[in-house]
Amino acid sequence: MKTDKQIHALLASSPEAFRFLTDGIELNGPYQGRSVVFKDLERRADLVFEPDDSNKPTYLIEVQAQYSGTVYDRLVMELLLYRQAHPERTVYGQVIFLHAGCDEPDWPWAAWVGRGPLRKPVYLDQVLEKARRQHPDHPLLAVFLPWFARDAELAQQAPAAWRRLEALTEPGASVLLDVFMSWMLERHKGLTYEEILKMLHVLTPLEETRAYQELVNVGRQKEALALLTKLIGRRFGRLPRWANDRLRQADLKQLETWAENIFDAKELTDLLGPKPN
Repeated sequence: MKTDKQIHALLASSPEAFRFLTDGIELNGPYQGRSVVFKDLERRADLVFEPDDSNKPTYLIEVQAQYSGTVYDRLVMELLLYRQAHPERTVYGQVIFLHAGCDEPDWPWAAWVGRGPLRKPVYLDQVLEKARRQHPDHPLLAVFLPWFARDAELAQQAPAAWRRLEALTEPGASVLLDVFMSWMLERHKGLTYEEILKMLHVLTPLEETRAYQELVNVGRQKEALALLTKLIGRRFGRLPRWANDRLRQADLKQLETWAENIFDAKELTDLLGPKPN
């Protein structure tokens, strides 16, 4: 099953999801998850969590679904390149393996893992098993049900998992439901979204489910973001990174408000608010 994009989305969905999936890293204060391109070597770190406060640590995350033999080499290279670009920042590297069989205990510098900037690896199957014992009602266990459950277990427990996720109202909750449904569709290839809902005993018409409405809103939001970014660029010129980040983080309602006010703003900060410190 596909995992990288889904786990990336979960990591970025909330500080609690980040803590859960990294087995304990607490994000204190606002963080932004993004990919970073190191132009000198044409390399890219797929998931970097940077704090708004540069005095707090940055985390480079690698998600590894199978043995590659190169994940630690890549991570060390990314740490060095990030450190070179941001010498004033503290940066740590974290690998999340789906299970211990994906790890690389024969890596020449394995003795350094868990020391300095290289944090101890996380084995996701062990994190989930520990959560089942200690926090059986954690919503991320519902999200991962299609990922680890056997067919009979999934058929029995999936409807309750859906109801659990559908009822969440916390920020980022929609991501959990989206990932759950993407893994359900992978487990049941050939079935449509509506057929999966019937399997989950969802009696609400498809068009009225929160998941469907959010899918529609995501499409509208992408269109609004693309249009507003183009309009702002024409009015104020090339956008700085903080402005692009703020636009990507905004919901549909905020994007529509900015679009209404764009011609009244004399400066970019009049429209989007002050630059971050």
